Amino acid sequence: MNKLTVGHIKLKNNILLAPMAGLTDLPLRRLAKQGGAGLVYTEMVSAKALVYGDEKTKKLLTILDEERPVAAQIFGGDIRSMSEAAKIVRDIGADILDVNFGCPVRKIAKAGAGAKLLANEKLVSKILELVVKSVEIPITIKIRIGLLPGQNVAPEIIKIAQECGIKMVAVHARPASQGHSGAPDLNAFAQACNGAKIPIIGNGGIVDEETALAFLETPNCSGIMIGRGAVGNYSIFKRLEEFFKTGVKVPPAPKKEKVKWLKQHALYSTEFYGEKKGIVLMRKVARYYVKDTPNAAKIREKINSITTLEDFNELIKTI
Repeated sequence: MNKLTVGHIKLKNNILLAPMAGLTDLPLRRLAKQGGAGLVYTEMVSAKALVYGDEKTKKLLTILDEERPVAAQIFGGDIRSMSEAAKIVRDIGADILDVNFGCPVRKIAKAGAGAKLLANEKLVSKILELVVKSVEIPITIKIRIGLLPGQNVAPEIIKIAQECGIKMVAVHARPASQGHSGAPDLNAFAQACNGAKIPIIGNGGIVDEETALAFLETPNCSGIMIGRGAVGNYSIFKRLEEFFKTGVKVPPAPKKEKVKWLKQHALYSTEFYGEKKGIVLMRKVARYYVKDTPNAAKIREKINSITTLEDFNELIKTI
């Protein structure tokens, strides 16, 4: 198991939690950190919304000391807004700033941000140059291998990132058009790693030892980033760390442990958002916890009708 350093920040391992819009809020990040993640990321936030002082956006960047180090991820296509947002992120107290060049969502692309920027290398370079000049905290980026199948712009984007002073690049090894489905393109990922002078992190479809090894066995790969495979499955970080150290596979978390996490997640959520909103937001993530449970659809239906933490905990007892 290799340690990983991002700029001046030393991580305890090279197994990271991916930034996921609508998922990696403070409650989930706390659980991922307890599960052994070497680095956690905030949800992707709009640079323009930060600059305009939007309070809901700022709340997404609430950070607790127990989850450090934390990377805050921003997106946008306007150079000046990205620079100003970087300063806000620094002042809020993020340890690392991550710039998103990988989001495949259509409305983000229409705004000229996310993965759409991969088609404009000059603009990528300008954004990164100014953002790096704006703040002293380490800057990283997250990219896709391209917009469409068969494309691989990652090697060129990584070269630009290195020249601009970026400290690490996470590569989602699927094209943007593929979203989160299908197998990652490991050949394209290998091309991205080849000759890189900064850490390159593999991302896409990692759910167990085999899918993690497929990336880590790639020459010059410095670590892995787990997204949806970690939601409701937080011990995956410690399990993989143990596997890479000893070669021994630790059994997946038993259902009892998942139920415990679900209960803790609801508690963290209501503490952070207030009881009403916290329980409503749990409806979105609860499916990750109960997907392999008998009568999962009925359980989700019941969760969707619950409004208090007490009722939520009573339902959990029946799972």
